[in-house]
Parts: sequence; C-alpha cells; structure tokens
Amino acid sequence: SNYLFRLTALSTVSSLATVVGSDVLYGSLLPAVLGMVSDAVPNVRFNVAKTLQMLVPLLEPGLVASQVKPKLLELSEDHDKDVQYFAQRALACCG
Repeated sequence: SNYLFRLTALSTVSSLATVVGSDVLYGSLLPAVLGMVSDAVPNVRFNVAKTLQMLVPLLEPGLVASQVKPKLLELSEDHDKDVQYFAQRALACCG
C-alpha cells in the first residue's frame, strides 16, 4: 500500500498519544509504531524513530527499555543515514 498512509498513521499516533488512555497507548498505538520499524521505505522508518522519541516520556521506563530501545538500536544501524540520525536522537531520550 501507499507509504503515505503509514506516514499519516504515525502522525495520528503523535497527535493522539497525549490524549488517549494508557490502555490505548500500550495496546494499540505503540504496537502500530513498533510494527513499522522494518518498513521498506526509509522515510517511514525515520518517522518511526521520531514518533518513538515523542512517545518515550509517556511510557513506563521498563517498557522503554524492553520494547522501544531495542527497536531504536536496530534503526540506529539502518543503511539509511537519515534513519540512523533520528534513531540516535531518539535513543538519547531513552536515558
């Protein structure tokens, strides 16, 4: 499908994350973002990193360490330099 739909989904997650309950954040939004880590389109992958950076302050530290940080480490080794850059910025927010 068109990668613009996936970018729109990431933008929607960023908008909704601060206003939905933790059940929606943990049960729907975070899994949707983490599922896009291996997307074929670099633009989607670096937007995943940017979205995860935005989500980190909203998430429990244990969840960040167990689910978010490993995915950001994966993105930080991406072949695309922009993906690496945004993943490294997000990792800096993980503590």
